Amino acid sequence: MVRGLERYEAINRGEAIAKFQIARRMEVEDFLEQDSDEGRLEKLWELHGQYKKEFSRLLKEEGNNPDFLDTPPGSPSFLQLKLALLKEMLKNCNFCERRCGVNRYEKTGFCKCGITSYYSSEFLHFGEEPELVPSHTIFFNRCTFACVFCQNFDIVYRNDGRVDPEELGRVIDVRFRQGSRNVNFVGGNPDQHAHTIMEILGNVESNVPVVWNSNMYHSIELHEVIEDIVDVWLGDFKYGNDECAKHYSNVRNYWKVVTRNFTLANRTGELLIRHLVMPGHIECCTAKIVEWIAENLGRKVRFNLMFQYYPTFKAYDYPEIARRLSGTEMRRAMEIASSKLTNLV
Repeated sequence: MVRGLERYEAINRGEAIAKFQIARRMEVEDFLEQDSDEGRLEKLWELHGQYKKEFSRLLKEEGNNPDFLDTPPGSPSFLQLKLALLKEMLKNCNFCERRCGVNRYEKTGFCKCGITSYYSSEFLHFGEEPELVPSHTIFFNRCTFACVFCQNFDIVYRNDGRVDPEELGRVIDVRFRQGSRNVNFVGGNPDQHAHTIMEILGNVESNVPVVWNSNMYHSIELHEVIEDIVDVWLGDFKYGNDECAKHYSNVRNYWKVVTRNFTLANRTGELLIRHLVMPGHIECCTAKIVEWIAENLGRKVRFNLMFQYYPTFKAYDYPEIARRLSGTEMRRAMEIASSKLTNLV
């Protein structure tokens, strides 16, 4: 058993229930007639806050009871309430901490996403962390970052296949029958597609754990909504300071936002943290990240120190990162991680 992912493995064994399946079965009062209300967003938030308490109780009482899966879906359900709330939030989008505030029904913000989501591929992935394999990865287009070394730039800067939530829900069920241990929402980045993902999950029958594979730059509001459907937070922890984050990914207040979100995620789900080691950034980023994790999340958090960096996309415009890692850097990064953390991938 992998330390830190005990509930995830219990879901895989059929001994626990994926959180979204509980939210899908939890019935709430009818909120659909509020469509024309000016204060609809505020009313949905109020209703959502009330039912979050009920969800927490239900998760505690029924989360390890497989028989609860025999309960029919709510009509409307807590999952549908979350979808309605997210769709309302899109009118003044604050899904990520860029807080563009654009009406995504009319135009796009920094991430270049409207209300329609696109994805580049879905398949059983055998190259993820061992406990996730085989992982049903769904690669969404677009991102809330602008990393100059982006290794998925072919996904980030275009729209591929339009998402049909009902069809993709059926595909998730098929992949589960083929042996997937989870459904892994990635990209790009999944955060800006939260409304679409919520709709997809409403069409999934399988008791499959949800992995949220994110840059962890989402807003506090989005976290409040999605934390009840995420079983494993597979979070990228890229930088140890705001300066590096602004220089290479064009994001502000990175450290404050990401450490807040990892702290929240650690309270409401299970964590698997990835850190891509970058050349010349061992002390300023790797060391600071490892130290913060050990002090704030615990030495036993599941941690993947990744040495796959290679210069691509616009990285050659930045001479200091226009190379691969040296052996000395890799040894130093491993020394730092192994001295502070005890649950390395």
